[in-house]
Amino acid sequence: MRYIEDKNLKYEDRLTKELRVYNVRHTGKRDSSTEYFYAIDDENLVGSIYTNYFWDWVNIGSMFYEDIEVLKKLISEISQYYKDKAAGMKLYTEVECRVEDFKSIGFDIEGITEKTPKTTRYFYLKNIDFDIKSNNQIEVIVATEKIDKYNSILLNQIEKFNRDNNIYPVEERNIMFVALDNDKFVGGVHGSITEDSMYICRLVVREEYRGNGIGKNLMYNLEEKAKELEVHSINLGTVEFQAVKFYKKLGYRVVFVKENDPEGYKSYSMIKKI
Repeated sequence: MRYIEDKNLKYEDRLTKELRVYNVRHTGKRDSSTEYFYAIDDENLVGSIYTNYFWDWVNIGSMFYEDIEVLKKLISEISQYYKDKAAGMKLYTEVECRVEDFKSIGFDIEGITEKTPKTTRYFYLKNIDFDIKSNNQIEVIVATEKIDKYNSILLNQIEKFNRDNNIYPVEERNIMFVALDNDKFVGGVHGSITEDSMYICRLVVREEYRGNGIGKNLMYNLEEKAKELEVHSINLGTVEFQAVKFYKKLGYRVVFVKENDPEGYKSYSMIKKI
């Protein structure tokens, strides 16, 4: 068995495909989609939220809103749109004022990731009752594709929000190791480094090769590379049918647990300082 660093991400698609096959075997095929919500007041865009529906949850993505009432109206429309479909709505953010805004309209803090010397902590918020209502009369347009004239305004507003909150673009570095049996792909691990923090995006070993220490060796190679690059800690997310016990044996600890994510299963946010 050979372990190599895949510097050109040659095997990235294969790694992703193998992981998807493994996940579907446990969860079955589940719907996914992306929607775009635009709040219009007197023909002016006053707020927008992009959502991604995946593994039974509505992920709150790119956004801006002029005030808390616009946010409440947007989330009200989102909650009604997904009410009979999703297990809940969730948001990750590093900005505490945004945390307070979402708490004020019915979201709860369910977990906080740990900061490093160079990165800040992130808040995980969720809402599962879909009971957010607004009497605001502004119009909300729901689209399945971006509307260009509104998207450009959103991007400008996001840029301003980031400047105001001292959020600046940082370079991400992808690190990937694969295991090869001769030239046959049998497993791989993919991590992304931001500043002094790494996030493990994917880890998979083909079923017929499991139980031979391949996953452990892949993780060892990745961690050694992370140390070489002066990474402070490694974060990851895993579902109970994936590799919780495996990661615990490698020294990772649970930071917080997410219920029904995907529906019927627990998922775990984990960390290891190296």
